[in-house]
Amino acid sequence: MKAIIARVGKAGAEEWDAAWQATAHATWFQSREWAEIWSTYTRRKTRPGPLRIEFEDKFSAILPLSVRLKNKGFSRRHLSSPAGTYGGWLSADCLTAAHASALARWLTHDLGALEWRLNPFDPLQRSLDVAAAPDETHAIDLTPGFDAVARARSKANKAARAGVGIQAATTEADWRAYYAVYEASLARWGDQASSRYRWPLFDEIRRRASPHVRLWLARLHDEVIAGALCFYARQHAVYWHGAADEAHFELRPVNLLMQEAIRDACARGFTWFDLNPSGGHEGVKKFKCSLGAQPWPAPVVTIESSLLGRMRRVLGRLGKAP
Repeated sequence: MKAIIARVGKAGAEEWDAAWQATAHATWFQSREWAEIWSTYTRRKTRPGPLRIEFEDKFSAILPLSVRLKNKGFSRRHLSSPAGTYGGWLSADCLTAAHASALARWLTHDLGALEWRLNPFDPLQRSLDVAAAPDETHAIDLTPGFDAVARARSKANKAARAGVGIQAATTEADWRAYYAVYEASLARWGDQASSRYRWPLFDEIRRRASPHVRLWLARLHDEVIAGALCFYARQHAVYWHGAADEAHFELRPVNLLMQEAIRDACARGFTWFDLNPSGGHEGVKKFKCSLGAQPWPAPVVTIESSLLGRMRRVLGRLGKAP
């Protein structure tokens, strides 16, 4: 049976939070917290703009959108989630393929300019037939347990035997030490870096002290030599950002970091440990595969809004047709 959208309106903070908490396949990237972090970091050039979609059958969904303003606010682009991360929808209701199809059509035909990376952990989004640029993430299914999924232990053990210890960051000094390693990594990567983030982003994440965030650090003689920033939702743990000190590559500290982060995710009952898209870097992809991660499609929908399209939407709201 076809699902028909009855109403579209702004969503409140409590609605967004409740839908995120109720959605089993949600990622932290779809949370209000993530959107607000980017709003602060970009000085409101990107800001939360969530919408509530109501269907005629009384089902509803929250679109955890952000809006990126350009040209002094005269043009805007909707982000299904900031920084190219997974988006889509959230709902406490048991949505069907018909609801998903209606939501996808509204996003791609009625919303306007849009960037949307489909959430590969949402079975309804995986089954959508939408025009999108192919991409993928790599993730480990944790349901068999740590002993079954752990890989490359010999490389991780090399760091452990050398005295490298793993712990979560607890102080601002810990976060600054990690950022120093990241800055050195940026200098080493040069133009090959997929992204470049300034300290205020990490400081804003740290300042919130969210229970859904953990910065894992590898230390050697009290020196931070590598780190992995991970985010957590109901079933989904994701390694979003990492860096390592080139001087200690031979110890394989990142292997030990990943081993302990995966062990922790298994112990805490997460279903997935996601290593995120690789930005076209084959070496990064090879490393993820060495950990036992499998590829999952994570295509990206990009909608460019034409002037005519904007005029039609405005006139449509006024009850007129061009």
